[in-house]
Amino acid sequence: MEADDEWDHDSTFGGSRASLASSSTSLQTAVTRYEFEHGRRYHAYQAGKYHFPNDEQELNRMDIEHWNQRLQMNGALHLAPLDDPEEILDLGTGTGIWCINMADSYPRAQVLGIDLSPIQPDWVPPNCRFEVDDFELEWQRRTYGDERFDFIHHRHLIGSISDHSQFYKRAYSALKPGGWIELIEQEALTFADDDSLPADSALVQWGKLVHEVFERTGRPFLPVEKYKDLLEDAGFENVTWKLVKRPSTDWPKNKKMKEIGAWCCMNFLEGLEGWTMAPFTRVLGWKPEEVTIFVAKVRAEAVNRKIHGWMKSCVCYGQRPQVSAS
Repeated sequence: MEADDEWDHDSTFGGSRASLASSSTSLQTAVTRYEFEHGRRYHAYQAGKYHFPNDEQELNRMDIEHWNQRLQMNGALHLAPLDDPEEILDLGTGTGIWCINMADSYPRAQVLGIDLSPIQPDWVPPNCRFEVDDFELEWQRRTYGDERFDFIHHRHLIGSISDHSQFYKRAYSALKPGGWIELIEQEALTFADDDSLPADSALVQWGKLVHEVFERTGRPFLPVEKYKDLLEDAGFENVTWKLVKRPSTDWPKNKKMKEIGAWCCMNFLEGLEGWTMAPFTRVLGWKPEEVTIFVAKVRAEAVNRKIHGWMKSCVCYGQRPQVSAS
C-alpha cells in the first residue's frame, strides 16, 4: 500500500454510533447476571472463558467492525457462492447485526446466531433468532445436529477456540452436503512495508503480548494462512483463501484503503482497553495501573499516521462435498 502524504484533509474519525444491540433482552436471569471487572462488563454463562467485555462500549465496537467488514468486502455479507440457503448458523454472533442483515437478504432462510452473551436486540426479522450457547461443547448433543445447515459463518473468534481441527470437523458434520462455511479471522500483530514501525514500538509489543496471552490460555491466535489448511484437512473442497490488509489508520493513499484504515483505527481505539485489561491482568499478572500506562502508549502510536502499519486478516470459505467420500 502506498502512503498518503497529504496532511490537510478532513479527518475521517469521530462521530457517535448508536449500537444496534442497545435494547434489553428478556432471557433468563442466570445468563444476564453479568460479571464486572475493572469497570467493564463480562458474560455470565461460562464466566471467565471469554476474556473480552460485552458492555455497550464493546457492542458499539462490534457494530463499527461489522460495517468495516462490509466495506472490505465491497458491501457483501459473505463471499461464498450461496444458492437459496434455508438454514444459516452464525457462531459467536456478538450484537447479531450480521444475522439480522442476512435474514433480510435471505427472507426464506432461518438464521440462527449463538453467543455466550444475550446482548442481541429483541426486534429482529421473523426468520432470525438468537440463543445463548457455547460452540465448544459437543454439537451433536445440542441444537445443531448433523447435516442441518446450508451455511455456517464466523468472524473474529480469535482467542475463543481451543481445538481448531475439531471445531472445523464439527462444522463439516453440521453442514448439509454442498453447504458452505466462511470465516473472517485476523492476527494481533502489526506489520509495515517500510521502516515506519520500530521493532520496539508499543504496537509491536502489544501484538506479541496478546498472542502470548492466548497461547497460554490454550486458545491461540493462529497465523491467518493456516485456515485454508484447516478447512481442507476437515474435508472441505473448493476452499478459497484471501489475505486482507487492515491499515492501522487512514495513512494509505488509495481512497478505499484510506477509508478502511479509518474504520480499522476507530475499531482498534474503541476495543483496545477492553482487549488488554482482562487478558493482561488475568493471564500475565499485570497490575491495572501498568495496563493503563501501556494502553496509553499503544493508543498514541495507533493514531500516528507516520506509522504505516497494517494487520493481517483473511476471508476463507469452503464447501462440504455434494457426495461424501466412501
